Amino acid sequence: MSMFGLHHIRGSLISLRLGWAVMALALLSSCSGQPILGLGDKATSFEVKSLIGGSFVFRPPLSGSPHILYFWADWCPRCEDDFRLMEKLYQRLQTEPHAPRFLAIDVGQSEEHVQNFVKRMKISFPVYMDHDGKVARSYGVKGLPTYFLIDGQGSIKHIILGWADEKTLLGKIGKMR
Repeated sequence: MSMFGLHHIRGSLISLRLGWAVMALALLSSCSGQPILGLGDKATSFEVKSLIGGSFVFRPPLSGSPHILYFWADWCPRCEDDFRLMEKLYQRLQTEPHAPRFLAIDVGQSEEHVQNFVKRMKISFPVYMDHDGKVARSYGVKGLPTYFLIDGQGSIKHIILGWADEKTLLGKIGKMR
């Protein structure tokens, strides 16, 4: 390969990395000025579009069941593994009294794109779309994936930024029930 070819590839990689950095900074800066929710805070209400049609309004305090808000996008390397785990937990826990409600909230992708991902992954729990990132910003999401585990009274009990394993999620869910 010629020096020009290598230089061109190197320049493309640098441009790609720079583009991702600019996008990450835009997401973070768009969060500034927003109240950031933390442990013990009351979860805030929001409305999102349901992947199966219509909209869903989340209004704490809740009916006694814990809720798992999971902010994600399919470009995130760990989200696919997280979806497999959450589907497994959803199937295992959904019939138990005070079973946690799973709310997977895609951030910034098209409905068609999300539908294709959900179909490919064979997901049976509810998936919602936050097209403009407004809900993610209102919760102070700084990266994807991010979990907010909310107890039945609407208080944020756990926040997990990044990947979570089965033992960790089950332990934190158990503490909220």
